[in-house]
Amino acid sequence: MFTKSNKSTKSPEGVVILDYTDLINNVDLYNEIEEAFGSKSHCLGILLVKNLPEVYVENRARLLRLASVFASLPEEIKEKTVDEQSYYKFGWSCGKEIFNGKKDTLKGSYYGNPKYDYPDATEEELREFPMYCHPNIWPNEDLPEFEKAFKDLGCFIIDIGKLVARACDSFVLTKLPKAEPNYLERIIDESQTISARLLHYFPIQTMNQKNDTDTDDIDDSWCGWHTDHSSLTGLTSSMFVDERDPAYPEIECPDNQAGLYIKNRNDKIIRVIIPRDCLAFQLGAAMQLASADNLRATPHMVKAISSDIKSDIPINVIARNTFAVFMQPSLNEKVGNITFAEFGRKITKNTY
Repeated sequence: MFTKSNKSTKSPEGVVILDYTDLINNVDLYNEIEEAFGSKSHCLGILLVKNLPEVYVENRARLLRLASVFASLPEEIKEKTVDEQSYYKFGWSCGKEIFNGKKDTLKGSYYGNPKYDYPDATEEELREFPMYCHPNIWPNEDLPEFEKAFKDLGCFIIDIGKLVARACDSFVLTKLPKAEPNYLERIIDESQTISARLLHYFPIQTMNQKNDTDTDDIDDSWCGWHTDHSSLTGLTSSMFVDERDPAYPEIECPDNQAGLYIKNRNDKIIRVIIPRDCLAFQLGAAMQLASADNLRATPHMVKAISSDIKSDIPINVIARNTFAVFMQPSLNEKVGNITFAEFGRKITKNTY
């Protein structure tokens, strides 16, 4: 039996905020899920979760700092973790992904499966879908603390994501009474192929894609417009760091226009702020399919710090680190009328 929440609110920009205790207490969040992930023109396809267990803040700070530590390692060390066979979806990836028709050298990413070092996959699946089934690659020799930090934060986010998916299940059942109860939660809980991505956005001076002949808008200069193809994506707040200091201290972003932007159903572009002690969850295209469009994903992008911004800390030493967990179904799980393998294959191969 549901209880009723009186705690949910919205952020100043209109993002629905859920309370962690409401999620674990199985509170009725129908209105909140509809407001966040529904089809109304103002829906943003994202929500925040507040009042998380205290360990989250520590785990976030530990891993996001390590993004700068790893990115600063010599190229020959990072190269040991690069894996072409998986379409660069395991280990380190920089300059391999295509956004807006160009190789993306503005950020580096470290990919891994937080739950399983060796996903339960057949030899055939491993050959056909290495982007989902490849064994994890860890820099244990050169950065031994990295693996544990990655898994600790990743598994924490998955646990919260399952609670959000449970609330989504309750909403979908009111629209599709014949739907499988707890389906959206189950496909995350049972998935062997969840992927996490630790992102390091390089300081401004490394942005060498723009030149005198480039006339493209640089609004998407850190990450182009795209929609996630997972079921649900868990996101930390960004950590901006001063890379002059080898301790990589966290600083405030000097540009109040930089960061995550989302396009709502009405094509209005909204800048979304994720507080340091909160997690964000974005709906992905796979969950949109699985819910028969009762839940809907939205395009989003990341805007870089402006090269014209005035800052006490030079912008050419400020990096942005963040962590995303793509909670996607197992390969053989149906999303709508197709399997996730069929759905994801063409997307991944068209991106690299």
